[in-house]
Amino acid sequence: MPMHRTIGISLACLMISAGAIAKTPDKNRNHHHNFDMRVGKTRAFSCSSGGGPPDAYLGPVHPVGASQIGTAAWYNLVGNRTSSGEVLDTVTPTAAHRTLPLSSYAKVTNLDSGRSVIVKINDRGPWHRRFIIDLSPRAADEIGVRRAGIAPVVVEPVVFEPPGNNAAVTTATFQRPASPTGQ
Repeated sequence: MPMHRTIGISLACLMISAGAIAKTPDKNRNHHHNFDMRVGKTRAFSCSSGGGPPDAYLGPVHPVGASQIGTAAWYNLVGNRTSSGEVLDTVTPTAAHRTLPLSSYAKVTNLDSGRSVIVKINDRGPWHRRFIIDLSPRAADEIGVRRAGIAPVVVEPVVFEPPGNNAAVTTATFQRPASPTGQ
């Protein structure tokens, strides 16, 4: 197992240094009314409300800021409201993170399998310090975390902009939690 982690971390460092290169999106829609775009093994989904297909696909995905390496878990509080007010469902790949801004996006890569998913940060947590991110059931399924329960991952804040849209995009960066002394 230590060899798998060493290889996984080496792979993560290679992926981070290479950056994200977007390909032309696959225009096939999946069964869940979310638009599917493939960038290597990364799956990106629309997090639009209303359940219908989005008007435009997710554009090129670019990493921004630093990444984190740690352990991910998944949580199954389906039907409960998240910190952003959205209801956690089994269709949308979302995640809980302590410091990434709500409504921002992150690429989560399972270091054991090499599979990735783009998640929308819509909740706060995880509350157990052992983990750096809690994944929704859909996100956990996409990268193979659900069966094992936990997995070593790399979390990269990302930004994307739909083509032809000059609207402001939320940029995610990791922030240090405030110290108890306020310094």
